[in-house]
Amino acid sequence: MNFESRLVDCISLPQQKEKLDAFHAILNDILSSSNQTQQLQDYIEAVLDERVGLVISRQLLLEFIGLFNEKITEHNIQKQLLLFAIERAQPRAVSFEESLSQLREKLASVYEEERDYLEAAKTLQGIPLDSGHRAISDEYKLQVYVRIVTLLLEEDEAVQAESYLNRASLLITSDTNTLTSLKFKLSQARILDAKRKFLEACSKYHELSYISSIDEDERLLCLTSAVQCAILAGAGPQRSRILATLYKDERTHHLSSFSILEKTYLERVIRPNEVSEFAATLRPHHLARLADNTTVFDRAIIEHNLLSASKIYNNIALDELAVLLNVSSEQAEQVAARMISENRMVGSIDQLEQLILFESGGAAHEEQEPDYNAISAAAAAANGTFQNNIRVEQSMLEIMKWDTAIQAICQDIDAVIGKIQTKHSAYVISNFDAMT
Repeated sequence: MNFESRLVDCISLPQQKEKLDAFHAILNDILSSSNQTQQLQDYIEAVLDERVGLVISRQLLLEFIGLFNEKITEHNIQKQLLLFAIERAQPRAVSFEESLSQLREKLASVYEEERDYLEAAKTLQGIPLDSGHRAISDEYKLQVYVRIVTLLLEEDEAVQAESYLNRASLLITSDTNTLTSLKFKLSQARILDAKRKFLEACSKYHELSYISSIDEDERLLCLTSAVQCAILAGAGPQRSRILATLYKDERTHHLSSFSILEKTYLERVIRPNEVSEFAATLRPHHLARLADNTTVFDRAIIEHNLLSASKIYNNIALDELAVLLNVSSEQAEQVAARMISENRMVGSIDQLEQLILFESGGAAHEEQEPDYNAISAAAAAANGTFQNNIRVEQSMLEIMKWDTAIQAICQDIDAVIGKIQTKHSAYVISNFDAMT
């Protein structure tokens, strides 16, 4: 009896057990034959026949899916059979929801091996996670959402990825699987990076670089990404704080990007040859063109060099500044105007004289509220709030610098007296006590 006739006889068998045994026997014969692909497609067609019965069809289909782990391992055959099975089962999606979900997961893995991440994501998007026909755990939903986000980010589809990340964020709990939680946090950082929220992305990457459960190579990649985001962020006080944190992290001293991190932190001018070396390590979205035909990286370097120039010069002609920044005079003026208006640099522009005037080193200064201290900072962080910063005007800046200098001298004198007291306590008792 030929293969097709045996399948027809299986379908027409009245007893469920006999039908199940007959299908198993046919499947074993197919796996031992040479023409597997066509015969397996015929087998799937027969299994999904409405005359077989839903209970038997579900069981046989799940057993067939299990073959992809050990028996059916050739890549092209896997892809062909999975696409065929999904196409045939889709018209009865309500009846085969669980099987279709497993088929789509297998097919997504095949696409992922081919590095076709977008098709893999689209395949997973077809899994019905909000269906009322079967119970789906939050953990499974979260795993699927995070996997979709990861795949979309591989294709730089940050907008789509963010929508699925938002769905995943509603399902994250303290009991979430560690690996899933780490993938979620990494996806958060990558989306912030893609949206050019570099300061927030830097903090996320730096946090991940300390997690011991992540492989050493992965932690190093996170640290490298943190450095990249810190350098790409717009110049200003917040960026300076993050740069200080990274510069003091001894692990960054071994990175290839440390030289440019050091110059950025110390507010030194970065030369074109250093710029080109660092640009070669950046991702495509870091080098995307903006409306003014510059890249994100170009803008970050221009702003940094402008701020560095403000530390060197009290004033500078726009033409000379343009040469220093390697841009036109108009661009130099626009960048300076934007940084001054956003309180990221202290200065003014004299358009009549074509000069930029820097005030007290140029960098924007921030002063905490008078009642600010470590306890109030911790309380504010715990409540999800932050201390307000007060912009220090130029009229008060010199007075504050004078006060700070006096305070520093007093602290130094106190430290000297403390050391004398430690080594020569008798001298201190006989001399300083008499003064008090």
